[in-house]
Amino acid sequence: MTSSFPPDCPSDPTHVEPQWLNWHLKTVGLLTETTVKSVQCEPIGASVGFLSRMARIVPEYSEPTSTGPASMILKMETHEPNFRAVANRLRAFDREVGFYRHVAPGAATRLPRLYASDAAGGGGWMLMEDLSHLENGDQVHGLTNAQVTMALKHMAVVHAASWNQQTLADYDWLPDDSFWFREDLSEVWPKFREHYQLRIGSAGTALIEQVLERSSLIDAAIAARPRTLVHGDLRADNLLLGKPGSEDEVLILDWQTTTRSLGAIDVAMLIGGSEPPPERAGHYQEIFDSWRATLLANGVVDYQRDHALQDLRLALLSCLRIPLKVFAELGGPDFKNAREAQLADVFILRHTSAALEFEAASAMP
Repeated sequence: MTSSFPPDCPSDPTHVEPQWLNWHLKTVGLLTETTVKSVQCEPIGASVGFLSRMARIVPEYSEPTSTGPASMILKMETHEPNFRAVANRLRAFDREVGFYRHVAPGAATRLPRLYASDAAGGGGWMLMEDLSHLENGDQVHGLTNAQVTMALKHMAVVHAASWNQQTLADYDWLPDDSFWFREDLSEVWPKFREHYQLRIGSAGTALIEQVLERSSLIDAAIAARPRTLVHGDLRADNLLLGKPGSEDEVLILDWQTTTRSLGAIDVAMLIGGSEPPPERAGHYQEIFDSWRATLLANGVVDYQRDHALQDLRLALLSCLRIPLKVFAELGGPDFKNAREAQLADVFILRHTSAALEFEAASAMP
């Protein structure tokens, strides 16, 4: 018989006791008579991340089971004080756990499975499906047009499930328009312009300058448009990539930045941040049309193409603050290493070119 109270949570994802795992698997119905005898824990990737730490958990059961997972991923809050303070301020685990509990079940698309969790008021842990056999997306390398299209199809199903749903406003874990790049970046602009204006061109430079001058108007225009659950950081680094044509071809991870806002923000972030312009060339309208078609196929009504395109242009304008935010966060122009310089370049050049390609300036409020 399972106790009413769980054993103490492990202090680290690599220190899981059989009793703790057994209690949670039984509580959610994944185990009945079978029990967990022992547990192997393997740190995966950089086990100490920005907002979380992760390990692969491999249990040994007392007898064969068809319901107990052969392996799982345990994602826990970071123990680094500064990052933990950020996680608590953002309520990162509340947002991700809230998404999996309240929104994911109503979205008919492939998403990682959540077995058990405890948000713990901003920290906590999540026991999830093991997808470590899939490849991590890479921001610098970028995504193919097919991968971007597939990711946005998954995202469109999530958008459709929450489209204009008033229940979103009832979730205390879900903020409105909470984006990591939405702040006053005017002080960053002079140095950014000095180092990048030749690379983004006169049109790109002028457009970013307009965005900085009119950012409050852009935000107000976005707030007046249809609202849904938005991932908030949709880019290659937050995707897993599998075999083309399989159900795991593209999976979206890390829902710790979910927010209630304009769905087209996710489209702008993925196209503008993760698809190299030569790969996107000739296809950018097709990507947008595929996203909108998936919305309509999943129940969104009265979302005309010209309205959706205007929303995307607004989102692309808003996302033109990302290049400046990345430049500032990575210490530009004195980047610490080649990787950080490459990251800055891809964010800056891709977002600017996407905004120009889609004629985002035409939506400037």
